[in-house]
Amino acid sequence: MLTTEEKRFIKYWEEQRAGGKYKYYLLYILAGTFIATLVLSFLYSLLSSAFFRVDTALMLIIITSFILITFMTIFTWGRNEKRFKGIIKR
Repeated sequence: MLTTEEKRFIKYWEEQRAGGKYKYYLLYILAGTFIATLVLSFLYSLLSSAFFRVDTALMLIIITSFILITFMTIFTWGRNEKRFKGIIKR
């Protein structure tokens, strides 16, 4: 017997995976990188030091955001697939 949360997750994940892994990656990496860049830029402005030039800092923030979000997206896909398959097997 499936719980309400599991039913909701199955419905959600079937919708997410319908487009395929690479469309999921593309969407979440692009959107996540944009949002993470905004957040990290704000944090940098609060904690800024004179050691970085603005253009260098911005490039570093964008690259860091992209790498961080890429790893998070790949991890999330794998975790959700594992959970989905585990629920379906029961």
